[in-house]
Amino acid sequence: MPKNIEQAARYIAHVGFCLLFPIKRLPLPSLWGWLKGRRGGWWRRDFCLVCAWDADSERLWAWKDELPRRRLAYYGKYFRGRGSLIAPAFLPYFYRLGENYPEASAELLYRAGKISADACRIYKQLASDGALPALELRHACGFEGARRNLRFKRALEELQRRLLIVHWGTAQETHGWESNVYELVLRAFPQAVRAAAKLSAEEARLRIARHYRQLRPQATAVDLVQVFGWSRAVAQQTLSATRKAC
Repeated sequence: MPKNIEQAARYIAHVGFCLLFPIKRLPLPSLWGWLKGRRGGWWRRDFCLVCAWDADSERLWAWKDELPRRRLAYYGKYFRGRGSLIAPAFLPYFYRLGENYPEASAELLYRAGKISADACRIYKQLASDGALPALELRHACGFEGARRNLRFKRALEELQRRLLIVHWGTAQETHGWESNVYELVLRAFPQAVRAAAKLSAEEARLRIARHYRQLRPQATAVDLVQVFGWSRAVAQQTLSATRKAC
């Protein structure tokens, strides 16, 4: 029997965080690997999405739109700027590491040097108008022309890598491909945001690292640097703390 989106949500909840499709030299399980029956969702050889595109890929492409809307998982370009899924139970830990607190407005984040001016503009627009499809959002923020469109795309990725916005389905804005819709994580996952404010950065890192070691017992500090973007010193310290806690 084909796997369904509810089973996909349970898999994401089990692994805590994963990729949509495998990424070379990024040691994380993927929803694709799980759908293809790979143990734990790990894909252990080179992956070419264009070559591998099939009916399962179409299902995943639809699920990435539906999972966040049903609040079954966060989806956005988080891990190395690629399609990533995070279970609601783990979202507070990652959100905390971005220092994105409930009271932190776009202006405060910008003044603190945590987001760029372009990202601040997009965040403010979403805060004011609610969830918007990409084309409407781009025009509303004044990113006209090819060069400004590139800035717009970079700012969108920046906000996703900070977990400030979430992919919130799609909308048919033109006769071509559907546009991605974006929403603030603050509104989409308010409980996760409130829970993040109660955590310390050390608690968040330790919880993430401990779970990652369960997924990948042979994990090294280099893996933590590659996957989570932590400094080598922080990764080594956190890894040592997980071993002491065992």
